[in-house]
Amino acid sequence: MIDVLAVIRPEDAVTDFLSVLDPSHGREVHLLAAERGAYLKLPAGVPLEGRLAAIAALHASSGESDKPFSPATAAAAIVREAGAIPFTVWTHHPSDTRTIHGRWALDIAAAVGGPVRQTLPVGAPVVLDPVEVAASPYEQERVDSTVEWVRRHLDPIAGRVIEVGAHEGALTRRLLADGYSVDATEPNELLLERLRSNVAGDVRIHPHSFEDLATTARLTGSAYLLIEVLYYGQDLSLLDRFPTDHLFVAMEAGELARQVWPPAWSVEEEIELVAPRLEELASALLRKRGSRGVLLRRR
Repeated sequence: MIDVLAVIRPEDAVTDFLSVLDPSHGREVHLLAAERGAYLKLPAGVPLEGRLAAIAALHASSGESDKPFSPATAAAAIVREAGAIPFTVWTHHPSDTRTIHGRWALDIAAAVGGPVRQTLPVGAPVVLDPVEVAASPYEQERVDSTVEWVRRHLDPIAGRVIEVGAHEGALTRRLLADGYSVDATEPNELLLERLRSNVAGDVRIHPHSFEDLATTARLTGSAYLLIEVLYYGQDLSLLDRFPTDHLFVAMEAGELARQVWPPAWSVEEEIELVAPRLEELASALLRKRGSRGVLLRRR
């Protein structure tokens, strides 16, 4: 297995993906730096110091003749360089406050055409609060509106809800406070640790990914909540395998409009949860993209 870091700049591999670079995983790592048009292979046997030195050398090079990767050429390069070896693509988070990075996350996921994973910058504020829920009125409104939407359709006594991609537990805590029993899933190791320390009550926490939940680790519940998670080209046909008749899906309106739901599901409701806006946090003006929800019911 190869881990491919598809990032904007070489230094992003160190600031955002140091845990993936860790050679103790025993994997070859490929670095694709989009702005530089660079593709760097870091063999499995190279220690971390050697990997960091190679990335530093790439960062320090002039780059005068660089031809940047587009999402399409990046995806083609990954397939070509990986050859017959299976690979996992890691990239930035769609809600990254660096606009270019967030846009790249969406575009490279679409170009790869399969599941793409993300991790969070090590040692930066985004690690502690990836979408700044605690400090952001926008994010608080988004979470509150999501819980209100779920409650209008689903009574807490109906059974457990499965929250896919719970991150650090901002939505999980609100669901628990409203009386829901929750199975919260989060495959990212850094976020999983914080999720476990952030929530308490009638909650079960699992390290499962979207794909795990549709195959080897299926959880039964009254509804599945896919809130701000379908940004990585997930195979939507896997929704048919979720053991529930209700799916609450929320994401940025433009990305939501691009989704093609499997024939087994019908859209019962579409609703704006929070409108796009600009918000000032920590003396920076951030673009918040808004969130729109659809309730899918099995036909």
